[in-house]
Amino acid sequence: MARDGEKKIIDEILKMAEEESTKITAEAQKKAGEIKKEAGLNADTEAQDIINHGKQEAKREQQRIIADARLKAKRKKMSMQEQLMQASFEQAMKHLQTLMEKGEGAGYNYTTVMTNFIVEAAEIIGDQTLSLMFNEKDKQKFQPLLAQISEKVSQRLGKKVSLSIDDKSLSTLGGVNVKSMEASVGVDNTIESRMSRFNEELKAQVTKILFQN
Repeated sequence: MARDGEKKIIDEILKMAEEESTKITAEAQKKAGEIKKEAGLNADTEAQDIINHGKQEAKREQQRIIADARLKAKRKKMSMQEQLMQASFEQAMKHLQTLMEKGEGAGYNYTTVMTNFIVEAAEIIGDQTLSLMFNEKDKQKFQPLLAQISEKVSQRLGKKVSLSIDDKSLSTLGGVNVKSMEASVGVDNTIESRMSRFNEELKAQVTKILFQN
């Protein structure tokens, strides 16, 4: 759809450029005719020079109009793409909010997602005693599941991993902040941080999905 719109813009501007070119050439020929009429046949060379100059000027004007049109079309296309990407991100965020509120959404299970976040962080940190920090709602939700999640993390990492939940709560939509109890090492896997961290990668993927055709 974006390409069809761009083509229509280019086609219209090309038509304008052609009309402008014809107008400039016609004016040059008219001027040359007036000179010939006033000065007689000896003015043929000067008249032809004017016609040639007019054609060159028309060509330059045509090229300028086309280049300007392409630039404007490119800017408009980029603006449309940015708007579509923004709409896609907003829709994705709505799905994430549904996932976090209901525990299920867009084919995902929030407990599974959070377990994967913790496993990912645990692999990066490498320690066996980890503290988890959630928002207040998730803290209440995952406290009863802590032993189950610890077991899954231990199985995935192939070693015993002990998890505890921090008394403090995060101000975040969802996700988890994982810290080592043995060293000052941590991984921020909150939704906002992941969105920010993978922003450029996400934009590239959205661009590919929306505009690959």
